[in-house]
Amino acid sequence: MILRKCKGCGAILQDEDENKAGFIPNLTKESKYCKRCFRLMHYNELPKIVAKNSDYKHVIDNVVQKNGLIVFVVDIFQFKSSFSQNMIEKLRNKDVLLVANKYDVFPKSVKVENVVEWLSKECQKYSFKVNAISVVSSKLGLYIDDLMNLIDMLRRERDVYFVGCANVGKSSLINALIKRNTSLTEDVISTSIIPGTTLNEIRIPFFDNNKAFIDTPGLINENDIYQTILKENYNKIMPRNEIKPKTFQITEGNSIFMAGLGSLSFSNCTKLSVIIYSSNDLYIHRCKTSNVDNLYQTQIGKLLTPPSLDEVLNLKYNTYQYKLDGEKKKAIWFSGFGFVEIIGKCDCLVKTIDKEVYLTNAIIG
Repeated sequence: MILRKCKGCGAILQDEDENKAGFIPNLTKESKYCKRCFRLMHYNELPKIVAKNSDYKHVIDNVVQKNGLIVFVVDIFQFKSSFSQNMIEKLRNKDVLLVANKYDVFPKSVKVENVVEWLSKECQKYSFKVNAISVVSSKLGLYIDDLMNLIDMLRRERDVYFVGCANVGKSSLINALIKRNTSLTEDVISTSIIPGTTLNEIRIPFFDNNKAFIDTPGLINENDIYQTILKENYNKIMPRNEIKPKTFQITEGNSIFMAGLGSLSFSNCTKLSVIIYSSNDLYIHRCKTSNVDNLYQTQIGKLLTPPSLDEVLNLKYNTYQYKLDGEKKKAIWFSGFGFVEIIGKCDCLVKTIDKEVYLTNAIIG
């Protein structure tokens, strides 16, 4: 067998088993992409084979032993779930460049410097020291040149490893850097909205001293909504364009549903401003708190979708209670489908699909 890695996902190419990673019907010395990646790139076909956390653990444990610059990529839209505690512990005392990707989904009024300051404070909460912080959009190429300058400054003639949770855009970011700094116009690495597209370490020689960009499989975050919801609903949950915030003036006894994925109910308040940051395709429904239980029982999977009706019976919901003093603008983060900023004093009861919820100071001032 010719030992050659797929340029798209990093799997070793093979022509023996169609159900295993790296399969290609006719393997030759010229083969570059496995059948899976070829169909993903040319037909947008969803991959059936995805990386598992055992793959991630093997690769990341190897990465932290290397003398390289580590680019820790997070998703700015779902920062609190992609800023993995598992990852933080592995990367302590390493040379780390924190990159918040998908800045393009934030409203244009949001200033990069304010986001960087907020990210810096979040790192401080976990005593997690990073060499620098960068905010970018690999999709639109925003601040890619600034990121490249930071990499050049920090790497000190070493390889550059891209790590992070699945679906934060590591592969897209490498593609953007390569296209900006070379004559290439097409993606080098496969990308998909499905977590786990990259199956193995992919080394892409890039620098003059034969050092490389190295893509790695993403950590499959069990707290991510995409581990629960059917693939058909991903596009409704994941923002593809600039978010249009939805602002509500809330009084006592009002609630808001974020489709059927979660709800917020407000009490002990006189007047609040509640701003929803979610995909423009996600249905937001305001109602009286007295009607919340009835809507959960009768409208999940119908009026309130996603989730789909055939998912409802398998879903569990958790509740969280927050008491906001109104002194600072606060944000409640849901895992993977948005966050809500609240201005004012209130008690807030959050009910959501069986995933964690996070309370922070507001990221958008």
